[in-house]
Amino acid sequence: MEITLKINGQDKTYTSGSISARMVRTTIAVSQEINFENISPKELDKLMDYIVGLFGGQFSRDELYDGLASKDLIPTITRCINEVVGAMGEATAGKNE
Repeated sequence: MEITLKINGQDKTYTSGSISARMVRTTIAVSQEINFENISPKELDKLMDYIVGLFGGQFSRDELYDGLASKDLIPTITRCINEVVGAMGEATAGKNE
């Protein structure tokens, strides 16, 4: 998974690498706790911290806020959550036990 942020006027791309099982759990918890229909500033901070954690702290919450275009905010959050949960779904697809 990749994210590109504008840092000091230049685009910088970060990759998340391998997603841990703990991050899958965190993703599920965050996605259940947030009211995506009416996100509060506190919830948005939680989502931004989630993305920072997903990328292993390669950038700060402030760098994420300042480096991400407003039009890309919700699509980026959604993409990150869907990629983590989607990867879990692919791993368990077809395994009826």
